[in-house]
Amino acid sequence: MSPLPIVNLPIAAAGISDERQRFGALFQQELQAHPGAKPQPLQAWLYGLEPAQAAPVLSVEALQALNQRFESLAGGTSVLLIPGLFSDCFDDQSVPFGDGLVRERSLSRTEAYRQYADLGLASIRAVAVLGRESSAANAKRVAEAIRQEAERPGVQRIVLLAYSKGVPDSLRALHLLQSEAQGLPPAVSDLISVAGVVMGTRLADHFEELFESFSTRIEAFGCSASDGQEVSSVTQRESVAWLVAHPPPRQLRYHSVVGFVPSAEVGISLRPFHSALNTIDPRNDGQLLSRDAILPGSSLLAEARADHWDIALPRERHPSAWMRASTSERGYPREAMFRALIKWTVGTSP
Repeated sequence: MSPLPIVNLPIAAAGISDERQRFGALFQQELQAHPGAKPQPLQAWLYGLEPAQAAPVLSVEALQALNQRFESLAGGTSVLLIPGLFSDCFDDQSVPFGDGLVRERSLSRTEAYRQYADLGLASIRAVAVLGRESSAANAKRVAEAIRQEAERPGVQRIVLLAYSKGVPDSLRALHLLQSEAQGLPPAVSDLISVAGVVMGTRLADHFEELFESFSTRIEAFGCSASDGQEVSSVTQRESVAWLVAHPPPRQLRYHSVVGFVPSAEVGISLRPFHSALNTIDPRNDGQLLSRDAILPGSSLLAEARADHWDIALPRERHPSAWMRASTSERGYPREAMFRALIKWTVGTSP
């Protein structure tokens, strides 16, 4: 079968809502309220904030109203985070938006989010997907986590925040739930994609055959066993075909955060991939082209100045100097990003 045709369009023509400027104001609020170790101007962390190219900045009154609405709804809101590829290989450093502290594996998916207790949410936890299984296999785990969360007393809203391969895992989970007799739980309100493998990564198409020829024979770093299909799940070939056949459920709202970064700010482990993708488009994070990471029908909230790991993973905090050296060591303010994403999603809800 010949590859499906793909077109590149300006975001307005593609049906994507541009919320970068307004979201940037909320992100700035969080930066100021929770300053990181390396204070920087907003432009050090986000692209696309030129006033002539984006919507007006949120007024003080609008920002206050958003925060008040969030506070009124937070107690009934649960956040489920869906990790990416190889997520169980480096537990403490692969929990998206976690604190990066080393702890017992079974505790990482919940304890890493204690820093957000002041948000007053009903629950925050990472779903226990397997880092080396196909999206089809992990979709069953994500779907079960959604079912369990929807049955918890007092939970009125479930926000899914998916990182990297967690996005195709989540999309398949939504489709699985939708196809069941009881349907998608009405509490599921939003899907946030952060550096999400939406249209696939071209690196996977290139390395798929090589990787899958030996993946099932290698077990390292405490990773789960491979089913031999984890990389094919993020190829452009499979991702595009799946999206065409399974449009995302209309009852949810969708939000996208993409990343790209100059070569000098890419972690050393991602530099060869960043360089390879540069031959196609310099707007890449070392794993994905930013244009391939936007959910259909979503709001584009941010273009982060970060590589694929820095945007969500706390690897620069690892006790191992080797792990720290593999990152850009810029210390991206991902906690402020997480807070802004959740406040925006809940605070702008209908």
